[in-house]
Amino acid sequence: MGNDLAKRIVDKMYDNDWFSQWLGIERVLIEQGHCILKMKIRKEMLNGFGSTHGGITFSFADSALAFASNVHGRLSVALDCNISFPVAVKEGDVLTCEAKELSLTAKTGTYLIDVKNQRNESVAFFKGTVYRTSKEWFPNGANNESEQIHKSSKHTNSDSENKSSEKLIFPELSYEIVGCAYDVFNKIGGGHKESVYQKALQESFLNKKLKIKTQVFYNVKYGEKTVGKNFFDFLIDEKVIVEIKSLSKFSKANFEQVLNYLHISKIKLALLINFTAKQVDVKRVVNFDLIEPSKI
Repeated sequence: MGNDLAKRIVDKMYDNDWFSQWLGIERVLIEQGHCILKMKIRKEMLNGFGSTHGGITFSFADSALAFASNVHGRLSVALDCNISFPVAVKEGDVLTCEAKELSLTAKTGTYLIDVKNQRNESVAFFKGTVYRTSKEWFPNGANNESEQIHKSSKHTNSDSENKSSEKLIFPELSYEIVGCAYDVFNKIGGGHKESVYQKALQESFLNKKLKIKTQVFYNVKYGEKTVGKNFFDFLIDEKVIVEIKSLSKFSKANFEQVLNYLHISKIKLALLINFTAKQVDVKRVVNFDLIEPSKI
């Protein structure tokens, strides 16, 4: 019964997912917390270097994340995603991706997606976390049965792990922000200066009608005297700091910088977003001084 519901949900999703249809995605296997998809790389999917655009491979894996995470009956949206590209993908390659569920709580799910070519080479490794909303795909009672089947048959995490995952700060706003970052990368790719990503991300935020402030600053004080100013890239909805980087990888100094921003501004959450040459890397940084341990 659970897998029947899973197929109904994915059928409904796919019928309205024009991009997945354009990609030519075939659904090989759909079941609770698990899916296998297949697609062939076409000429119009190539970049200027003659290999497949990274956004195509990302979107393929992202579709697997969407299908595997929604089949439990509740609408789930991406919250945090990371991808690496160990092998180039060429025109004519036939890709298969398998999404496996690593953990599932009342509020979040985490999935690992392995994308392979026809030679069984792993061309991408994708890990994604989703936020599980309270909205049901079929609000007629069928979802509840699916949830019970899943909970009774699957090994669950410890209570402490579940509580930590279920209490993410500003999950829906974080999802919107991260979605904008991936939209920017999919459209302009990697390798640009930090200022380019800042401008593009600002446009994406505005398109999503998010309330933003740019180049926000707070005074740094020594006693009563102002000794400097700290600037960060964006403040979203007066709740979340967004700091943009364009580096090969995050450094310890990047996290210390953002923690300093949180401390001075008295903001609870920051998203540190790094646009590398091949992927978008997003890290959540929490101001624990403002949050009770039971509410993290």
